[in-house]
Amino acid sequence: MPDPSKKVPTSLLAVAALLPLAFARLDGPLPWPFVAAWLAGGVALGAALWNTWPRLVRLFGDWGIAAAVVAIVAYYAATRGVFQGKASGDGWFGFMYLPGLVYHHSLDLAIPAPSWAGILGREKTGHVANACPIGPVVFWLPTYLLGLGLKALAAITAGLPVERLPGQTRFDFFMAGLGSLAAGLAGMALCFRLVARHLGVAAARFGTIAAVLASPLIWYFTTQPLYQHATAFFMVTLLVERWDAWRDALTLRRWALLGAFAGGAMLMRLQEGAWLLLPGLDALALAIAALRARRARDLAAAVLGVVAMVAVAALVFSPQLLTWRWFFGFVRPPQPPGHMRWGDPAIVAALFSTRGGLLPWSPILYLVVPGLFASRRALGGLAWRLGLMLAIGLWVNAAAWDHFGSWTFGARRFSDATVVFAAGLGGLYAWVERRPAPSLRRWRGAAVAIAILAIAWNGLLMELVRTLKLKSSGARAAPVSQWVAWAQGPAWLGRAGDRIGWPFCQPAGWIFALAYRVGPSVFDGVVGNYVLERDSRIHAVVSNDFIAFADPHQYVVEGIAGPPVGKPGAQQVPLAARARVLVPLAAREGLRMRLTGDFKAQEARVAATWNGQPLKAKVAPQMISFDVPEEITHSRAWVNEVVLDVPPGTLARRLEFQSLGQWWR
Repeated sequence: MPDPSKKVPTSLLAVAALLPLAFARLDGPLPWPFVAAWLAGGVALGAALWNTWPRLVRLFGDWGIAAAVVAIVAYYAATRGVFQGKASGDGWFGFMYLPGLVYHHSLDLAIPAPSWAGILGREKTGHVANACPIGPVVFWLPTYLLGLGLKALAAITAGLPVERLPGQTRFDFFMAGLGSLAAGLAGMALCFRLVARHLGVAAARFGTIAAVLASPLIWYFTTQPLYQHATAFFMVTLLVERWDAWRDALTLRRWALLGAFAGGAMLMRLQEGAWLLLPGLDALALAIAALRARRARDLAAAVLGVVAMVAVAALVFSPQLLTWRWFFGFVRPPQPPGHMRWGDPAIVAALFSTRGGLLPWSPILYLVVPGLFASRRALGGLAWRLGLMLAIGLWVNAAAWDHFGSWTFGARRFSDATVVFAAGLGGLYAWVERRPAPSLRRWRGAAVAIAILAIAWNGLLMELVRTLKLKSSGARAAPVSQWVAWAQGPAWLGRAGDRIGWPFCQPAGWIFALAYRVGPSVFDGVVGNYVLERDSRIHAVVSNDFIAFADPHQYVVEGIAGPPVGKPGAQQVPLAARARVLVPLAAREGLRMRLTGDFKAQEARVAATWNGQPLKAKVAPQMISFDVPEEITHSRAWVNEVVLDVPPGTLARRLEFQSLGQWWR
């Protein structure tokens, strides 16, 4: 270990390392001084790490957390991200606030991204709205401006005109993303501090590292940092950690600060306002105790504290309200009506579906609830409170129309609950540490091995998705064989997985198989996909409005009597006398189902039932239609079962669906 008194100044080393990084990422050929500076910067960065390791350990509170931080920063620097780089998907739109504000002094998305004006359309105010929250800009702006300064310096050195440098390059994405990375790493330190306070350093180290590195959160630290998840994690963890530290001595100032933290969290993502429930429950308990003891002063203090907290939270959140008003002419979120299905949450799909489900993509999280329960005494009231917030987050995320998260890695919308995951995983490790001495070493080794495997699994999935060898987790549900084929894995692995079902979808997949009398892999390819699925922002846009018998994709579970016949795209399939099709719907609605194919003169002999209810057939040439009343339809993970009774050998092409409802308008 080097002598801390002989350190090279850290700030100088950081600048020396960052400048060549900026130069090396500029487009075009690099002059030899920049190449030399790049090499010197690498040496400087290594020296900075060597000289500042003791300080880094003190900063993050533990050597394990510090080592994880170094690995995360290295991964960020070594990978370019996906698609456009560090800004892609919704992160690209979120980033557009920066050039809009800095270069054009406007929030209108049409100015920095004019090609999207015709696609998204203008509001009645004349503005093109940016659906992303504005809060993360607070974290991105400093590093974005630093990047612009570095580019200007590099351009001056190379004799290039500064005014021609755009503010929307991959280097700009990289620099802005550093703000999210810094927020996420700070959130890790806060998370470690919270868990260590209750469970000890070893449990906090285990829980924090496993919760971050084996969950979707690490993707949004490093690969798509211009989503809101890293900054939301920081703000939520800051709120929870300070609430936990202050809850036995809440002054008016601390109530106000908790409100500021909650308002900041809501600026990152609106749904983070639910975390206000934690101090709110304490205020309720204080008020009840004051009423019972007839202490008017304590009751007034509790009420005043809640009022101050809510008022400050609203004040801090007001920039988002003003932004919405500027976009739309009045205050409203950008999601269309019907986006939140509060009475019809997709709980099963949000937890177990291969399409963005929490547990299939992050299987170590199976241990969170057992860990909270196992260490409930050490955690005290924190265990059930965090469990309650996890349940509320599950309901909120499952109620979203696109609960799978569109283009995404893993169940990204649960990333704000990483502090809960860390407490649960840390609680499990603390329980392991209480095992009797003769078996302690084996229990501890098993826990560490599980964490290492989970982190490696998450890293493998990240690289497969980042390099586009796997589809995004939100693309569609698919059986194991399909995922293996996408990843170019061995076929035997896919066949084995289909025989038992995706292991991390269980027990939901096996229960589904028993309920619907199907194979164990059908759940993997059906639940989470939807017929008549609508775009999450423009519900009038419908996709996937038919099921093709030649490409049944797990939906046709019984009745295929032979191989497809005909030309590709118009292939028909011979059916047995009884065919059974599973039809998952995203919402309960009346619809019209059409069976197309070659029925010849046998149309009148075709009959159908929907969830056991007979349907009346309407016969037309090469098509038989059935109207399905809304009251007999199921939605979300409770799929619909269609049984077709047809003459043997009937050639069927597709089951087509048309909505008869208006709920989404």
